[in-house]
Amino acid sequence: MNRTDRLTGILLALQAGSSTAAVLAARFEVSRRTILRDVDALCQLGVPVIALSGPNGGYRLPEDYWLPPLHLSVEEATVLLFALAHLGNGDASPLGAARGTAEQKIRASLRPSERSASAEQLAHLTVASDENVPAAATVAALRHAVADEHWLDIEYRSTRGDSRRAILPRTVQVDGGRWYTSAVDALTAELRVFRIDRIGTLNRAVPPPDAAALVARATAVAVAYDDSTHPEIRVALSSRGVRLAANHPDFHRHLTGADADRAGMAFRCPPAELPYYARELVMFGADATIIAPTSLRAMVIDAARTLLDHHTATGHGVKE
Repeated sequence: MNRTDRLTGILLALQAGSSTAAVLAARFEVSRRTILRDVDALCQLGVPVIALSGPNGGYRLPEDYWLPPLHLSVEEATVLLFALAHLGNGDASPLGAARGTAEQKIRASLRPSERSASAEQLAHLTVASDENVPAAATVAALRHAVADEHWLDIEYRSTRGDSRRAILPRTVQVDGGRWYTSAVDALTAELRVFRIDRIGTLNRAVPPPDAAALVARATAVAVAYDDSTHPEIRVALSSRGVRLAANHPDFHRHLTGADADRAGMAFRCPPAELPYYARELVMFGADATIIAPTSLRAMVIDAARTLLDHHTATGHGVKE
């Protein structure tokens, strides 16, 4: 790291909070004496660095001090533009017009030669489009509901059928490439997680008459997804099963064991989630062996029998 980059780094570190010379020296892998010279250089450049007295000492910036826009390097701009590409292009982005204007401002901040260099790097970086990306208007409505703490009436489509329910969104999150909202669900009086791409129409709703009690009940009984009281799922996997699980949006984080003889998955989940995992494990076929719980194994067996009966019944009289 050259000195200019280190001075910028020190400035950014101090804007985030006070720090000592020793901590800064360790962070930038230089001597304490070098940090003292760098801080002196910042002061000579007009940066109001405040030296703190006392046994802990250190440096900080005034609370009302802010940095003017900093110039991005070609590498930094390329990283940001590539990250934005993961959020879709144009009207397909879940973050709407803000995603496009952010890209325009990043490109505009670069010199012509830097824009060309960045474009050349981006030409070798590709992002596959995701069919499950939610609509920008839906994400925006959920974000506003989280910020303003207001209820929404939504149409929700799931594998168990369609439903209409009132929810109070608490967070919007992305996990494994899928977008979710965690919300208080008036229908079940629970804190539930909904896939945003499965939300159809949604409108601002009048809070339920017992809204305060609903929120209190849902947040009071909410326990961790992997709470110790929840059933533990243990599954042995073949080498192909490991590859399937590694590419699964939920299973990949639960893989255990590096050896083929001990490869598998182990995790806990709420009892209500077992039917979902049963449906997913059916698709693994003989590459997954359910060790526990027995209720999950029974669900998979029932699903397999239903599938067998279906194909046995429909197979008669079908011409190849």
